[in-house]
Amino acid sequence: MKLKNLISSIAGTNENVADIEVVQIQFKSRNVKKGDIFVAIKGLRHDGHNFINEAISKGAVAVIGEENNYSLPVPYIKVEDTRKALGRLAKTLYRDPSLIHNMIGITGTNGKTTTAYMVKHIFETAKESCSLFSTVSNVVNGIELMSTATTPDILELNNMLRMSTDKNVVMEVSSHGLHQKRVEGLEFNYGVFTNLTHDHLDYHQDMDDYFNTKAELFKLLKKNGEAIINSSCPWGMKLMNQLKNNRQTVFSYGNSENDDLQLLCTEAGISKIKVKESNEIFEIKMPMPGKHNLQNALGAILCTLRAGVKIQNIIYAVENFPGVPGRFEEIRHRGANFILDYAHTPDGLENLLQTVKSMKQNRIIHIFGFRGNKDKTKRLDMLDISAKYCDEIILTFDDLNGVSKDLMVTDLEKAVKYLESRNVHLIIDRTRAIEYAWKNSEKGDHIVITGKGPEPYEQEFEIPTDNDAGTIKYLFSKYYNTSKA
Repeated sequence: MKLKNLISSIAGTNENVADIEVVQIQFKSRNVKKGDIFVAIKGLRHDGHNFINEAISKGAVAVIGEENNYSLPVPYIKVEDTRKALGRLAKTLYRDPSLIHNMIGITGTNGKTTTAYMVKHIFETAKESCSLFSTVSNVVNGIELMSTATTPDILELNNMLRMSTDKNVVMEVSSHGLHQKRVEGLEFNYGVFTNLTHDHLDYHQDMDDYFNTKAELFKLLKKNGEAIINSSCPWGMKLMNQLKNNRQTVFSYGNSENDDLQLLCTEAGISKIKVKESNEIFEIKMPMPGKHNLQNALGAILCTLRAGVKIQNIIYAVENFPGVPGRFEEIRHRGANFILDYAHTPDGLENLLQTVKSMKQNRIIHIFGFRGNKDKTKRLDMLDISAKYCDEIILTFDDLNGVSKDLMVTDLEKAVKYLESRNVHLIIDRTRAIEYAWKNSEKGDHIVITGKGPEPYEQEFEIPTDNDAGTIKYLFSKYYNTSKA
């Protein structure tokens, strides 16, 4: 594509660059090749403007930046916001791929992944193809691709959307992704808001800032786009009022008779629910335990109803939903009961442990840790919640994220002291913590491991496995012939 045409969306006409051919857009100088255009992004740790000369030496034919007075051997186009410019450039280069799909964006603190997976499952049960972009995996045209972030960067997204021949696309949209404009230029048919609870306050100033960032998704709706909101969350009600004041189309799910999809009652705990939609009542047998999963299902049901899927197909799909890797993932073997879950917020952890507590079992043994360089303000809440529901707590390593091992050990020792009146242990090696819990459990106990879900370990542990599920399977194999197995 000619540079003149590419930059028309960000800088208007520039005759000096009319005949320059652009091969690709890059915002990482190490990826630049001959014929690329380089966009200088100011990141949290690095400023792309410091790598402009490197990009040019590798063959960049033009540079987009925010700074003034650059004298360069290639055209330099100044813009106010290079992140926003990157989104517009990607949209132009890839010929606006979000317009050819039925786009669904899901945001919220908890429940994004489960809701996204359920939406995909409903579409596919109804014989409609669906791409998925999530924390766990990206799936395009039925092929699973590596997932490196909740929301991929805007170049990756546009490229994969252009590759996709699927009718529908469902995407988790994180607050980081919105703030860093990783979905800039995309347009959505539906925006789903699951909930908002304490998280990421190391990144956002406060809960209001966190909320306002989440609300940015709904500015990206197409002209006839619709918002799907969980009204049982106070922040959801606030968002509904804002969107209605802006004359946007809003549909809600929750417990109120004013909701478009209303939960009427549950039977046998929450395994069977009745929902009301358009004055019709439908009974659905829930495959997953937990009130939080009930809310996730309601969001997926309402979204796919609005997208035109027949209620009979939706009910069948929900009742046969296989679940999500690392989201209340149960691993059982000859009396051993493990539950793996990504829960990493106070609300998510309480929902999980409350659900486990309601199940018939002897004791709950909880294994978890804290991620380095993440929101420390939620740690005490999570410790209190664990102590409230669990009979035994084992604190261990999670991802260090650049924090030294010594500092993390110190933080965990403080946590042990905070819980000194409880049955708590500190086992630094995560794999040994899992082994200890299993060896010291009894038939009927539940061992709950949180924080990682299906994610791979980022540091080496004594048992040579890749993740929590791998460690459990290793232990089953190693001790298979013992009385414990």
